Amino acid sequence: MHTAANDRQVTVLIGLDLSAAFDTVNHGILLEQLQLEFDVTGTPLAWLLSYLEGRTQSVKLGLHQSPVVKLEVGVPQRSVLGPLLFAVYCSPVGDIITDRGVLYHQYADDTQLHLAMSVDNTVAGLAVLAAYTADVTC
Repeated sequence: MHTAANDRQVTVLIGLDLSAAFDTVNHGILLEQLQLEFDVTGTPLAWLLSYLEGRTQSVKLGLHQSPVVKLEVGVPQRSVLGPLLFAVYCSPVGDIITDRGVLYHQYADDTQLHLAMSVDNTVAGLAVLAAYTADVTC
């Protein structure tokens, strides 16, 4: 962004925050991503599978507690592995972003897109962002 300013360009910054994103991670897709994209196999993959399976959740309020429910999706947000596993799960989004020529920074469920463009040609830059948005929402 500093280089763009030195080159007399404007930078558009878009912040994406996926609400409840950690709760939507599909364990099957995550494990497939770990194997195919990150070459995690054998004992490390088995360890991560054991970390994900058998998780349960309930809510307690005062003396009342809801029934225990088995979790088929999601990773713990306030854990060491949660943000890392979420980043693995969302890694294909990075490919979509870079295919459009947009730079990005991603940490856990927060993504910042930034695109530098000439002041004389903002229409083309905004069209790239619109096309990216259409790709992600499909």
